Amino acid sequence: MTSKAVILATFALSLSAPAFASNGTTFVNNEIGWETHPTQSTKSRAEVVAELKAAQDAGAIADSYEFSAPTKVSPSKLSREQVQRGVTEISDAERDAVHRMYGPQHGRDS
Repeated sequence: MTSKAVILATFALSLSAPAFASNGTTFVNNEIGWETHPTQSTKSRAEVVAELKAAQDAGAIADSYEFSAPTKVSPSKLSREQVQRGVTEISDAERDAVHRMYGPQHGRDS
């Protein structure tokens, strides 16, 4: 790393450090690298709830972040034997792809 790059990085870091001063985060030397602490809010709880309700009424955010219920559940068209036959007939490349995607319990030797 050249001296210009070091000076530029130091300058950029010194400008960005004050931005973290009041955000409730302190950088420390632990496993995570930071710790959070409570900060004083500028709004009351009633103001926050009113803003949330207004955003929900406007459709800007969802009323709930829970999973929505499935619209229609249909039974499988395949029998158990057909599913098992399909699993045993997949190629090694397909099995490796399943292993990479879903983990060791879904791939080879399972």
